[in-house]
Amino acid sequence: MHAPPTDPARVFDAPFASPLPSSPADARARLTGLVELLRPNWNEDNDEATAKVQALNEHLRTHPEHAAALSSMVGTLLADSSQRSLYAESGILEDERLIGGLFRRVANRLLPPAIDEGFLRDVLEQLFEDGDFDWVSQVPREAWLELLEHVAIDSAGFEPARRQCRSELLEALRLVSLRLAGLGTDPTLVRYLPALAKHESPFVTQAEEVREFIDGEPGDEARELAGRHMLVLLEQCLDYVERVRHRSREAGVDVRLVFLLQRIEQLVARLRVLREVVAPAPERSPAEQRAQVLAFALSLVEAQTRSNSLKELFSGALELVARRVTEHASRSGEHYISATRSQFLAMYRAASGAGLIIAFMALNKILLSKLALPPVWAAVAYSLNYGLGFVLIHILGLTIATKQPAMTAATLAATIDETTDRETRLDALTRIAAEVSRTQWISIAGNVSIGFVVALAISAACAAFGVDPVGHDKADHLLHELHPLRSLALLHAAIAGVYLFLSGLISGYYDNQALYHRVPERLTRVRWLRRLLGTQRLAALAGYVEHNLGALVGNFLFGCMLGSTGVVGQLLGLPLDIRHVAFAASNLAYGLAGLDFQVLWTAAVNSAFGVLCIGGVNLIVSFTLALKVALRSRGLDGAETRSLLRSVGARLLISPREFFWPPRDEPAPK
Repeated sequence: MHAPPTDPARVFDAPFASPLPSSPADARARLTGLVELLRPNWNEDNDEATAKVQALNEHLRTHPEHAAALSSMVGTLLADSSQRSLYAESGILEDERLIGGLFRRVANRLLPPAIDEGFLRDVLEQLFEDGDFDWVSQVPREAWLELLEHVAIDSAGFEPARRQCRSELLEALRLVSLRLAGLGTDPTLVRYLPALAKHESPFVTQAEEVREFIDGEPGDEARELAGRHMLVLLEQCLDYVERVRHRSREAGVDVRLVFLLQRIEQLVARLRVLREVVAPAPERSPAEQRAQVLAFALSLVEAQTRSNSLKELFSGALELVARRVTEHASRSGEHYISATRSQFLAMYRAASGAGLIIAFMALNKILLSKLALPPVWAAVAYSLNYGLGFVLIHILGLTIATKQPAMTAATLAATIDETTDRETRLDALTRIAAEVSRTQWISIAGNVSIGFVVALAISAACAAFGVDPVGHDKADHLLHELHPLRSLALLHAAIAGVYLFLSGLISGYYDNQALYHRVPERLTRVRWLRRLLGTQRLAALAGYVEHNLGALVGNFLFGCMLGSTGVVGQLLGLPLDIRHVAFAASNLAYGLAGLDFQVLWTAAVNSAFGVLCIGGVNLIVSFTLALKVALRSRGLDGAETRSLLRSVGARLLISPREFFWPPRDEPAPK
């Protein structure tokens, strides 16, 4: 990359060394040199690009012959290139798998693909480098529009280029329309909406209207009618997409379907843009039309400069998978939100029951550690202790407090689908955030208080029979592990938070699998189960699996992750372990009782404070990760997330009570 000359008067002399380009190759070379002059150097920020574009505009104003040369360069390039692939494909999801896309992008970075200069799509790859859109997007639209005026796309000399562009835009319109028709008949889509195969499909019909629109002459009434019909049919296509998406929440969703629906939406959007560029609305002024053309051109530049981006690949794959998983995690999340006083108290009771079981699970873990099992068998024993205990808690309808964030974050994101107005959406999300907050603290209170009290009761009962299940050394170790500064408790709590997040994804994944593969219906067809249980019991089992498979698998695997981490860390020589607030509270009770409460008050306070810190880290890590994935599954960026946080903060200041205590139940109508 060469720095531009330091003399401002001579910066743009090189691309305009001769008045007119002698050939398309000359035009490409001179435009490449011009873009290189506009591109910020490695030691410059993107604001320099704005200054350079403005300097170019000033140069063209004072050198009309150079503006004519620029117009000729662009016109020669457009008149001599095939453009339809650029207009029809750039920015549209490609039908490729993650691994294939990864290898393609890495290969293109190591060995750039060969360029066919007859295609405008390849020419754009010559003009712009990967990441160039970062500075292109920083330049104000007004500066680009002024540059477009210097290109003089409405001039007589630009007529060959306009004619070629129009022809290529129409062919791109045809290509996109045919691809949309093909996707509309895809078996994956028809499976969710059989009406597409039984009745006239808007996906197929729109292709006929597009053909009539393309074949008609400008100003022809039949052509205008076809154009209006096309827009109506495209709206119907999007209605079908929403119906399929709604149906997928009940019947499960596959990554292929998520990809298909997103690609359909992109194709519909591209058809609308192409039609508007080819035949702008009569009420649009020339300035508005140029702005539309510029916006389309910039979107194509963005797509081409990011076509080999690994970040875009993984980001898109994450969004597809997140959408698949969170659709069903959100349904489970509704169980963890209390909107009324009665639900709030019911959550405390459910959390208290779980705290009772967790106290016994914590004791069992202590006893298992005393067996000095070989590492692998110790991991199996700990995993079964946690996993089966969590499954029992779920079967009994009880609640583990820290399981809530991974599920309720998806509920927050699902609320976005129900509202389109930004203010309404923020208000709904803020209201749910308040409900989640008060539900979370009361469930933690239930887990921790009852777990602590039951652990003390167990210790007292054992002492009454002369049994010491913990021992002095183990008790001292339990208290040390809870110290927030002198141990790795907070790091281990963060690891547990990651596991909580993963368990939420696992639950959503298996809920989806049960629906998508119609596991409940298939269970009812297993003959030996029907003979063993009978028709009614088997139907009840199938119904239970439909609504609980994800939670059962997620809870069991969460227990396996908790139980095996310490052993894995031991085998690898790494300080890996987990700290979970409910078990930490029980361990605090066992530690104090094991030392006969003969501990310094500062040590007891530090350990108790450590339990609170562990709970905070558990929640923050799991909720942050879950909310990030859930919002990403809806395609929301950081700005939307920041707006949500500001809205929640403002509501907390105005009405802090609703974040900690629910309103009274509304009286039942008489």
